[in-house]
Formats: sequence, structure tokens, C-alpha cells
Amino acid sequence: MPIEVEHLSYVYGERGPAPVVALDDVSLRIEDGQFVAVIGSTGSGKSTLIQHFNGLIRPQRGRVVVDGLDLSERRTRLIEVRRRVGLVMQYPENQLFEETVLAEVGFGPRNLGLPDEEVRARSERALLAVGVERTLWERSPFELSGGEMRRVAIASILAMEPRTLVLDEPTAGLDPRGRRQILERIRQLHRERRMTVVLVTHNMEDVARLAERVFVLHRGRLVASGTTREVYARHAELRAFGLAPPQVSQVLAGLRACGWDVRTDRITVEEARDEILRLWRGRRERA
Repeated sequence: MPIEVEHLSYVYGERGPAPVVALDDVSLRIEDGQFVAVIGSTGSGKSTLIQHFNGLIRPQRGRVVVDGLDLSERRTRLIEVRRRVGLVMQYPENQLFEETVLAEVGFGPRNLGLPDEEVRARSERALLAVGVERTLWERSPFELSGGEMRRVAIASILAMEPRTLVLDEPTAGLDPRGRRQILERIRQLHRERRMTVVLVTHNMEDVARLAERVFVLHRGRLVASGTTREVYARHAELRAFGLAPPQVSQVLAGLRACGWDVRTDRITVEEARDEILRLWRGRRERA
């Protein structure tokens, strides 16, 4: 189920005294089963872009086509788009409202008119997928920890069984343990279900570990795209766009500047470790 964006532009307050250009002639394509990241500094247009993916925002100019459904056409039924694309906004736990965890996760499927047995089955599958223990299912979601509430919120989207999951800063505000757990669950969903995942984040290290491809937005324009390794190799450009390459890349670049014959296209901690160990062993063997 590809997502195709063609010459998309969007202006907030277009007819007002102070219009703000959020997106300016953006074109991109996300293929089935990919794990992609959308990165950019604050105000670059990331959230506006992804809100077009499930019809939360309709295109003003240009086209967004999801699985053949053109969101620029008014006759396109948004419920059909939202069955395909699940969108998890920042701090989704702020939107929880049901009395129990199960009722919260089952709200979406229930509103699709599904029978109770199917609602229950979907809710249980979704909760298990994000690692919410059964002992919590009958409790109020407001009694849970921040990380548990975040997982319940994600499960409520998964219970709709979308083929694409879009997440806007899914680890914002979580402690390191909760952050690791959420990201690992997202990685598992991608691997086990072959879901398309679109991750919006400012954390360059998370992107290096998780994403296959990266789209870089700057002041509403798509300024770079490609594999994660290709994009991360453009250190000077990333800095010009207000983004810092991963720390490991900066360390390797520093070693290179000091005369070490080290590869600078390593982007994860594990890759950097292996590269430094390789070089160290080589020096010891020559000594």
C-alpha cells in the first residue's frame, strides 16, 4: 500500500493577515513494508505532512494518494483511508477517556460496527502486540505509568488493523526505559507484521537504528531523501538544516580528521564499535 505525495503544499491561515507556509511543493513515495523516518527541525512541516497521510488534513494543493485513494478528491471516504493508515499523534495518552484499558482499545473497532467477539479479539491482539500485561486490561488507563499509557494509546490504533502505522514523536516525554520499550515494540511490529511504519522524530540515533529510508524537511520543503546511510553521510547539509548527525558519526569523523583510516559511514553504536575494533586490531597486528 504505497503512499504517494505529489507537489503537496499547505498554508495555515492562507486567507488571513499572516499566512504560514507549512509545506511547499513536497513530493515523495513510501513503499509497502518500508520503515521510513521523517526528520527536520522544529517548524519544518513534519507533523503537517503526516496528518495528510490519513486525511486529518486535506491537500490544499497537490495530491496525496493512499492505496489508490486520492485524498484531494472530496468523494474519497476518509474512513476507508483511516482503516489503512493509523496515526499516533504526540502524547496520545492525553486522548484516553474510557473506564478500562480493554474498553479504550476496543473503542475504534466497536465504532466500525464489528461484533463484540471481533472487537475483543482485536483488542487483545493489539494489547499483546505492544506488551501490555493481561493484569492491566481491566484497570483504568489513568492508573498506568506513562509508558504503559503510551502503549495502550498505540494499541488503540493497532486494533483498527491498519496496514500503515504513522507515529509522531512516539517517545516524547518518556523516561529512557519507557523509550526503549516503545521503540522495540515498534521495531517488532514492523518485522513481524511487515507493516509500513512512518516515524517522525528528532532523535537521529533512533533513526539510524530503525529506519531504512529518511526524508528531511526544512522550512516546509523536502531537501533530502534516500537511505539512512546516504542521508547521514551529508554532515554539512544536515547541520545547515539544523540537524546534528548521530554522535557516533561525529566521533568517527573526528578520528578520521586525526589521521585514523576509519570509515565514516557507520551510523549506529554497534557499527562504530566494530569499526574501531577492526582498526585497533589492525594496528596491533602491524606493531
